[in-house]
Amino acid sequence: MSQQNLRRIEVSPGVHLNFVENDRYKTNFITFDFLTPLNRVTASYNTVLSRVLTRGCERYPSQLMLNRALDELYDASLSSDSVKVGEWHTLSVSLSLLDNAFTFDGQDLSSEGLSLLEQVIFHPLLPSGAFCEEYVKGEKKQALLEIASLVNNKARYAKGRMIEHMCKLEPYSTCAIGNRSEIGKITAESLAAYYKKLLKTAQIEIFFVGRFDQEKVREQIGAMLCGPERAFEPLPALSIRTKARTVKEITETMDITQANLVMGFRTACTIYDPSWRAMSLYNAVLGGSLTSKLFCVLREKMSLCYSISSTPDALKGIMSVYAGIAPENREVAIREALNQMEEIRKGNITPEELENARGALIHSLRGLQDNPAVLADWYLPRILTGNFQTPDEIIAELKGLTAEDVVKVSESITLDTVYTLTGKEAK
Repeated sequence: MSQQNLRRIEVSPGVHLNFVENDRYKTNFITFDFLTPLNRVTASYNTVLSRVLTRGCERYPSQLMLNRALDELYDASLSSDSVKVGEWHTLSVSLSLLDNAFTFDGQDLSSEGLSLLEQVIFHPLLPSGAFCEEYVKGEKKQALLEIASLVNNKARYAKGRMIEHMCKLEPYSTCAIGNRSEIGKITAESLAAYYKKLLKTAQIEIFFVGRFDQEKVREQIGAMLCGPERAFEPLPALSIRTKARTVKEITETMDITQANLVMGFRTACTIYDPSWRAMSLYNAVLGGSLTSKLFCVLREKMSLCYSISSTPDALKGIMSVYAGIAPENREVAIREALNQMEEIRKGNITPEELENARGALIHSLRGLQDNPAVLADWYLPRILTGNFQTPDEIIAELKGLTAEDVVKVSESITLDTVYTLTGKEAK
């Protein structure tokens, strides 16, 4: 199949089935995404709940029994996660399993796999009306350890801290894993109450990537969701600040030798805007590829940094520039990064730079089709914002963009925050 085919079906208010047809996989992928507003409470509860759900359910009350059930489905793989999607947060439970066409005995793995997901998600282990105390305590401890370990990856930590400062009064500043204090408050009883509310109120997006009997799946999902009536609560609109008011400069110290510089920009452009495609190309020209201006000039030519890149957020309308630098190179690195952005504003983009950037984006989009789970993750924010384009359709748009389109979107970008994590002696 040369082109992805997305079919979206509403089965009840706030519940949609999303079929991404593709016959190139030997495995199919199913994921249930429960969407909530992003804040410290939802992020904390979603993180713990996602992990507790996959520890056991009524039919398979232990990890061992659940794993045996997965083995019977040709070693299917069950996973769960909780992530930020702009200013929303999603709890996902997913299953990767062999396509029916490749079984030896005609076993209907798609139907059986969906039934297993039904058990895990809708029939959890709730002894005495609450989740298993042991499971809740174990997953709370693991979540707290993960939050504590964020500091071990200095680049990731610095990027997170920049976002916290830049978006201090915005939901986007919330850590995807949650908050230590909120996680500490979670009990087996409160988690069960949150779970029951989630089923009733959350927006639910269900993805089927691969080959499925769509009508059969629709019937099975309909039976699965025929329980208590839902009281769906629509997701809040995203808060977009189009321009930086003042430039904030924050420096924090740690016992490190390499400094981590992160610059945050307001782009005034999101996935809702017709110009978003040009913004993604702008980012590739600036710092989104190994042929970008930041990489070629600051790293290769000037040797100012060990690594450097730029990353936009399509849902929030911000862009970050990260550089791992020697502390003494901070000022010149900031100045030269801004200079390269000014070069783009002036239209100083060579045909080679433009084509290399375009090629990097197209290669990335084509690579989405290599992994059904990655493809489902890619589609989620797009369908939430009403953008139903396939990767192939986006590639066609990219091929028509010019250097003038890139220059135009560059004019709206403003610097908001400069964050530096550096050694104590360098402050």
